[in-house]
Amino acid sequence: MRGDQDQELYNKEERNFESQLNEYKKRISNILESFTDGFFEVDEYWTVTYFNKEAENLLMVSRSDVIGRNLWSVFTEAIPLKFYSEYHKAVSENVAVRFEEYFPPNDLWVEVAAFPSGQGLSVYFKDISSRKKATQLLEQERKKYSELFNFSPVPQWVFDLETTRFLDVNEAAVKHYGYTRDEFLTMSIKDIRPPEEVGHLEKILTEHVKSGFYNQSRVRHRKKNGEIISVLVEGNSLNFEGRTARLVMAIDRTKEIESELAREESIARFDIVSKATSDAIWDWDMLSGTMVWNQGIKGIFGYKKTTYDEAWWRSKVHPDDLDVVEGKLKLLSEKNEQRFHVKYRFQSADGGYRCVLDRAFIIFDDAGVPVRLIGSMQDITAYENQLKEIEEQNNRLKRISWIQSHKVRGPLARIIGLASLIDENVLSPDEKTEFTADIKTAAQELDKVVEEIVHTTESGKEPDLATPAFTIRKMRIQRGWTQKQVAEQLGITADTYSEWEAAQPDLSYSILAQIAGVFGVSVKNLMSEESY
Repeated sequence: MRGDQDQELYNKEERNFESQLNEYKKRISNILESFTDGFFEVDEYWTVTYFNKEAENLLMVSRSDVIGRNLWSVFTEAIPLKFYSEYHKAVSENVAVRFEEYFPPNDLWVEVAAFPSGQGLSVYFKDISSRKKATQLLEQERKKYSELFNFSPVPQWVFDLETTRFLDVNEAAVKHYGYTRDEFLTMSIKDIRPPEEVGHLEKILTEHVKSGFYNQSRVRHRKKNGEIISVLVEGNSLNFEGRTARLVMAIDRTKEIESELAREESIARFDIVSKATSDAIWDWDMLSGTMVWNQGIKGIFGYKKTTYDEAWWRSKVHPDDLDVVEGKLKLLSEKNEQRFHVKYRFQSADGGYRCVLDRAFIIFDDAGVPVRLIGSMQDITAYENQLKEIEEQNNRLKRISWIQSHKVRGPLARIIGLASLIDENVLSPDEKTEFTADIKTAAQELDKVVEEIVHTTESGKEPDLATPAFTIRKMRIQRGWTQKQVAEQLGITADTYSEWEAAQPDLSYSILAQIAGVFGVSVKNLMSEESY
């Protein structure tokens, strides 16, 4: 009886123990199921004994397909990865392990904590894909910055705003300044400034360089070899490895500044030359199209500036002259000739045009391309006007000479011819009366011609170049022939000759040929200027 009671008591205690154990397991399971991390357990044979719900979600597999099976037969893709080696290390060395690994089948980054438990292994893991992607993106940005910084052709560096020491420099700075990277990192930005300008640097740092603000300044730097260069410094603030720092880009402007100084010196020389000449001196950079003039462009042509472009110059050349000027320039360029001179009209600031003589020297590069023209523009307006006046005067003299040789000789020849007939005393009373009237008429014509010459000389107007009608009467008188002589030779009676002669106002070629044949001369000789 006693034994039955003891057995019943034992059984009751065992049931209570099992109940408590199940309750404990249930509580443990509830805790494991409430984890936001995946969790699973394996025994000493790598058989999965527990697989929580989050593990199902993360690995996208049902626990029913995993529990009771070998871990490595279910997840064969994990064998080449850290999972296999790290889990075996934990079991064989009886140590906890922590690691991160990527699981390709699920495109999943996990952080894993595994530790031995009894004869098996307990594993906790959580999804860190978002963190990993953010880290990778950050790393890509860092790499991009590093490449932009290190591969930039412009010298750049980072310096500590508090100590002014270099924290990083790129390859372009090493190459341009001559210091090695290690040397730079032992230096301060004060060490690349001329000693006399360190005070100015400290003033810039104090007054102009502020954290979070961009600034720019022109300064001088000193290379390792002692060479002084002029640079444009641009900087902005950044956090560099936990320090308040400044990223600086230094653009060497030495050649540009030297070129500008040389240009200013050239302009100064132009101005000196212009004081000794009345020319407008110009310098045309054919690559940039810029034309720099001396003060002559102001003093001679009235423009306010001394720097213009090529298009401005072309717009001032007279439209009728532009093709000629451009044609000459093109021809010189094609022939590689260095000397250039051309006359054309150039517009002044007041809108009027002035005649200029432009002479220039062309500079070619190694490839034979014209790159620069230097020349002088001389105002020759007064000279051209004087030449024009002389030419007009010469033309007037030629016209006066023509009047003398044509209009004067006509009436003069008639006077001489009539006088000789009167001297020979062969004229009848009627003919004497007629010839006396003709002498008076010829004298009046001669007086008008002289008056016309005087008027042409004084006024500069065109003279009347019309030749008086060449009649048979004028020809007869100039030749000194009487009416009777001509009538006899032509077979006309003296009584009817006057009427016949009056009926022939202008000599026809047939009459000229008939008269020429009678007197034994050619028509050309009869009509020659000598007959006047």
